[in-house]
Amino acid sequence: MMKMRLLPCLMILMLAVSCTEVSLYEGTDYTDRAKVKFAYDWVSNMPNDGFDHDVPDSMYVIAKRIVGAWKCGVKVNSTDGAGYYLTNAPELEEPEVIDEETDSIPGDNDEIDVEPTPETPTADSTAVDSTAIEAEPVAAARAHSRGYVRTRAEGGQPGVDEPTDVFEIIPGFYKFVTFNCDTTEYIYQDIKEYLLAEENKTTLQELCMEYKRYAYSDPHLRGTVRNWKDFNLYGDGKNYIQPDITPIYYDSISNERIVRGDQPTLTFAPGLLTQNIDIRFKIRKKVDVVPIIIDSVYADISGIPYRVNLSNDYIDIKQTCKMMFQNYMEDANGNRITDTGTNTELYCHGNIDVLSVVNAHDSTTTKGPGIMQIMVFIRGYQPIRGMINLYHCIRRANLINDVGDGVWARKRKNHGVLQIDSDLLIDEKLLISDDGDGGVDRWIPMGDEDIVIDT
Repeated sequence: MMKMRLLPCLMILMLAVSCTEVSLYEGTDYTDRAKVKFAYDWVSNMPNDGFDHDVPDSMYVIAKRIVGAWKCGVKVNSTDGAGYYLTNAPELEEPEVIDEETDSIPGDNDEIDVEPTPETPTADSTAVDSTAIEAEPVAAARAHSRGYVRTRAEGGQPGVDEPTDVFEIIPGFYKFVTFNCDTTEYIYQDIKEYLLAEENKTTLQELCMEYKRYAYSDPHLRGTVRNWKDFNLYGDGKNYIQPDITPIYYDSISNERIVRGDQPTLTFAPGLLTQNIDIRFKIRKKVDVVPIIIDSVYADISGIPYRVNLSNDYIDIKQTCKMMFQNYMEDANGNRITDTGTNTELYCHGNIDVLSVVNAHDSTTTKGPGIMQIMVFIRGYQPIRGMINLYHCIRRANLINDVGDGVWARKRKNHGVLQIDSDLLIDEKLLISDDGDGGVDRWIPMGDEDIVIDT
């Protein structure tokens, strides 16, 4: 009799559980949409380090539905949150005919966005503007996910044919992530594959973005110096990333319930994935006979990781590249100056925004990561070239934490300083090398001939 009384109770309990599961999966009709807006707080998570940090013009947002697999990608303005769908825009009421020319999946070298139209600016060596990203990125989504394209003259659609600040997504619980949008400087292959993949085939934990890399001779590389000679060519030859790149920002919002009838504004407060790094060293002039005036100092530094996992901030320290930058001349108080013939010493200061800088495997090598090459332009004379292995300097700066596998690391701080203890001693013709010891890195003079290191 006891068992007979329990049976109805068990049936009621099973029905209750069944009803709960249905409520979690509500909204699986993909034409049923809720509305959401995006905004950005560029103050709360900005480092309070006294430096001005550039803010991206545009951001990507990925909305990942946690229960009942579905996802959507959009591109928005970082100021007003208006933009376009990348994938899974709402269906139009009256689909048009298939445009066969755009009904294809992009190739490996394509960006997330549609290829530029003739009136859309493209990146070149003289004008690369992150605001001039390919227009109307949802054109790719229209072709891929629905198989037709609607023109503005045929009625248009917010977020498809014109920007919108209200985006429609399926009701449910979501995780939202946001990060820089700039296809002129970054590669988004992993993100593109994620957005176009079938549901549950990939995860947000696999999302990586990379810097675009260039050979020094590539006309699209900005900030190059005439007569530069690269004595530290390694890897596939595409060693350089663009100088003065906007820092990488990222933020996420988890377990956000979006319901039909509401129109919440989700505010991201992105934080830096990159490090701002000061590079400082002192130049001393040997002016016993001839006074010299330094017009400018340029350098490149190797060992810059170019791939980052957005979900966990891991940077790939086994794959590195280089960045060229100008060193500004300062006095002992940090004031920027123009050199004169009476100066016997001056301070050089460079500043870069990168994922980090990785040191060489030892303090004697002249190839690979952790090497800085310089070119000092002296008025009336040929430029002076030099090189230094920053092994000790980078290790003292304590920029990253290895996560334990020798491949991935995480940054330790938002701002770091590479203070080079060894002074750069020059006369009008050459860099004079003083042997460094006791953990002091040494400068190596270079000419057009092969490098010769005295041991």
